[in-house]
Amino acid sequence: MRVLMILMRDIHYAARVQREAVALAEAGWEVDIACLHTTLQPPPELHERIRLLRFPISTRRIKSYVERKADQRLKQGVYRVVRTPVVKMAKDVVAQRQFAQKVWELCEQASYDAVHCYDLNTLSIGVYLKRKKGISLIYDCQELYREKYGKGRLEKMVGYQAESWWINHVDCLITTNELMEEEFRKRNDSLRSVVIRNVPSVLPELPEKKRYFHNRFRLQPEDQIVLYQGVFIRNRGLETLIEAVSHLPENVKLVMIGYGEWKEYLERWALHHCVDGRVFFHPPLLPEDLLFVTCHADIGVVFYTRTSRESDLATPTSTHEYIHAGVPVLTSPQPGKTLPIRQSGAGKSVDPLDPDGVAKALQEMLADPGPFIQGCIKARNTWKWESERQRLIQLYENIYTEQEHEKESNYYSIKPQLRQL
Repeated sequence: MRVLMILMRDIHYAARVQREAVALAEAGWEVDIACLHTTLQPPPELHERIRLLRFPISTRRIKSYVERKADQRLKQGVYRVVRTPVVKMAKDVVAQRQFAQKVWELCEQASYDAVHCYDLNTLSIGVYLKRKKGISLIYDCQELYREKYGKGRLEKMVGYQAESWWINHVDCLITTNELMEEEFRKRNDSLRSVVIRNVPSVLPELPEKKRYFHNRFRLQPEDQIVLYQGVFIRNRGLETLIEAVSHLPENVKLVMIGYGEWKEYLERWALHHCVDGRVFFHPPLLPEDLLFVTCHADIGVVFYTRTSRESDLATPTSTHEYIHAGVPVLTSPQPGKTLPIRQSGAGKSVDPLDPDGVAKALQEMLADPGPFIQGCIKARNTWKWESERQRLIQLYENIYTEQEHEKESNYYSIKPQLRQL
């Protein structure tokens, strides 16, 4: 069986795609991954049965050129124009169209049994291929498009309407937790679905001494690390987190791993609250390196301050990354965020808009981390990628069996006609 996976970003930071592709390849399937080509870093070596098909598109090349060549003022001006709703939507449409054309050209020369689409911006490609080639369509969805942050009202309306059309062509939906699965079933009760959590592969062993951040930022041995890893954007409670640090003892440091348009604002915010010497920014890491760094923190933070159906139900990947790195989690109180810690005791929740409450929760967890670490150990033993991997393989085995039965039912025998003659 041959599978085409499609995602509208580069493979380097798509940890979920890498894990699922390797799982299928190890089970014997041939896997092609069609993705964007946006970074100069060499692609990861995944498996001998996995072929990477990376396509450059003009809008991403222009962005890379601006980032390399333009001064800071010009960059800000360009980004301000690009982020206006009409320009952003037009840019996304052009990018998706270019990418779709390249994938369609690829499929003219190749034969696949299934197409596996990641998120809504690739689902239309999968629907087209299903209609034209008669192959099975799997939709791997981690978000509710209508509630997705960063999308304008018009873009949400168009995307939500498109999803409502295309979802009827999906043979199986993959979501990341039971809450998201239930929400999709409310919209389409006949849709077959399966939950595959964003659980990373467990580290072989955790460090006896947590010293990575101490060595990198020249910290004192008694310093304790509060970690945020993710995108620097609005409505993530990052300002509250920085402000909370100012209410904590001097030995508590905040490290922020990631990238985003909000970084400069956060640096100024740290200066304003006189904690610039206690807040450190770390560049983003590749998925295969991230957990080896994450495990050197004392507390991991996952905050969402904007309440919506999406933020209520989604479980961010970083939550599972913290837990599997043995790091207790402090999260905002939405059901999807608290789901892993309620079931395991690996952390606690707090109002992400209350600096004093955040500071108090962090101090309590840092003072007595033992019960939360035990919760992490429990969760590591309960949620393993091996279990999630098996559900993915079972899904594809069912699809293969159904295709074989369909072929048999369509087979036309002439024996009855021969007997009549």
